[in-house]
Amino acid sequence: MPTRRRVPGALLVLAWALPAGGTTLEDCTTCAMVARAERVVSAACESVEARRDPRSGVVFTHVTLRLLEEMKGEGAGGVIRLRVVGGRDGRTATVVSLMPEFRAGEECILFLGPPNDLGFSTLAFARRGVLRVAQDEEGERRVRDPVTGFPGLGAARRPALDDVRAAIRGEVARLEREARGGGR
Repeated sequence: MPTRRRVPGALLVLAWALPAGGTTLEDCTTCAMVARAERVVSAACESVEARRDPRSGVVFTHVTLRLLEEMKGEGAGGVIRLRVVGGRDGRTATVVSLMPEFRAGEECILFLGPPNDLGFSTLAFARRGVLRVAQDEEGERRVRDPVTGFPGLGAARRPALDDVRAAIRGEVARLEREARGGGR
């Protein structure tokens, strides 16, 4: 029988992932996440590997993604490496309900926080910090997850990837103007 391990410190992970100011994950629009994230990138998942930490026994999923577009912030190089708590390594599984799962070959938009002490990129907003992209029946790439709070984008269900990228770039430009004192 496989071993399932619940992480006692998962609440600490969640507390870090919540936006500042007491806002809950549900209250945070995608547009607001752009302002709060250190980096926002479009990336393609190249590899996913679960490994058990020998000291704690907790399984972490190691994810390698190829950078497609840097929409906010700057990283080092064209590769993003994540170490996400949770996953299955042989007969041991660590389950953290608010952490996302990744699959090699998928494309996504990531909202990232500062790198951790081990040098891995970190996800801001836990599972909400990943917008998944899928191709529709007509061959257009669309964002599968809810995208909210952008003027002009509305509450489109499964908006086109290009429209979401443009909305994110527009919000980043607006935030930069505002920071320089230029307002809207």
